Amino acid sequence: MFKMIRHQMWNQRRQNSWIFLELLIAGFFLWMVVDPICVITADRAIPSGYDSQGMYVLKLGNYDSSFAEYDETQDADSLLDLHYRQILRTIRTCPEIESFTIGAFGSFPNSPSWSGNQYYNDSVKLHAQTYYFVQIDGSDMGKTYGFTDVNTGKQLQLPADFSQREMVALSACAAKRLFGTTDVVGRKVLGHNREKELEIAAVFQDIKHFDVEQPYPLSIRSMKFEVSPYMTFSQDIVFRLKKGVDEGDFRERFEHEVVPHLFQGNFYYDGLRTFDEYAYEKAVSSGVINRLRLHYSLAGFAILCIFLGMVGTFWIRSNARREEIGLMRSMGASQGCIVRQFLMEAWILVTIAFLLSLWGVTNYVYIEGFAEPAKLLLFGDYHPDPAYWQNRVLPHFMVVTLITYVLLLLTALVGTYIPVRRAARTLPADALRDE
Repeated sequence: MFKMIRHQMWNQRRQNSWIFLELLIAGFFLWMVVDPICVITADRAIPSGYDSQGMYVLKLGNYDSSFAEYDETQDADSLLDLHYRQILRTIRTCPEIESFTIGAFGSFPNSPSWSGNQYYNDSVKLHAQTYYFVQIDGSDMGKTYGFTDVNTGKQLQLPADFSQREMVALSACAAKRLFGTTDVVGRKVLGHNREKELEIAAVFQDIKHFDVEQPYPLSIRSMKFEVSPYMTFSQDIVFRLKKGVDEGDFRERFEHEVVPHLFQGNFYYDGLRTFDEYAYEKAVSSGVINRLRLHYSLAGFAILCIFLGMVGTFWIRSNARREEIGLMRSMGASQGCIVRQFLMEAWILVTIAFLLSLWGVTNYVYIEGFAEPAKLLLFGDYHPDPAYWQNRVLPHFMVVTLITYVLLLLTALVGTYIPVRRAARTLPADALRDE
């Protein structure tokens, strides 16, 4: 069968040359657009390290002299403290809410704010993102964010005196880069230009600050509760709902029954948003969503061109070979056998063309490099983690190549099957009479 297919392909070489050229160009082009799709999709598939279901960020505002609602008599520090704690009490006693925390300076996943610190261990220097929180009135950061302790596999529990001592909690990748292991609880690390010694209180599972990027070294630090008219801009109230709570019903009740109690003194309610809403907004603003749409469109265009080219070429070929098909049918060849022969020809064309296109792909990658992971607010000393296949050269190349080849082959086979199946169903007498 292979010998016959080889002869047929040689006899049809002029017609094959056009589809071969199309496959050659399409294979190169398709690889280029599939590469970033694979990287972005793989990065987004990395576990976030926390459970965003039922997590909310409560935004408060503070009236100043530019607002008609401003009350100067309510700006005393003692009243600000009283009113803020009343708001916290309202949140804490809400029956649907399981836990809450105060994240300072946007210290929660997908926040547009980003804070960082340098840490040192002997000759090793690490830049890590830092989540600051305020431990106050029964707040629990580990429970609210759903972080997991690497060493115990349980919910992250920070020591009760975490805020009173010079302590820090590190993510797994931060601990590994500083010490080469995650078993570092109780050890010391230097911070603040090597001037401050910090005890490591816990090591937690890596998290992604942005859902569209890879995990970055992260540390957790505490801050003192500070009373000021601007505290609502730097201290976000984050809370988690209890399991089983219907979020739609909760938001409706929250707006009608809880929000009126959040207007205390000069404080006012400024909105409630989920972590997922923050994640989507960041994906849109960073261009990741538009980038995916663009590459999906380009890939779809390439696949459509290949499909139409294969359909047109094999439609002409199958019509031109009706006599051959009729003879094969009269000699006992089944429809399936004829279809398989044409599909085999298409497979050989696609495979040879794609292998040749890889020469151009290899040169392109050598000059321009692979599509890179998203780098949102990251520093220049960041090195992608080789634990992920998209950060290693050979696995990256092989995965993208395999996916591209499968897409190209499936498109070509479907484009071949439609006209060939129609031609193979022609009765032998009709095919021979037409000739």
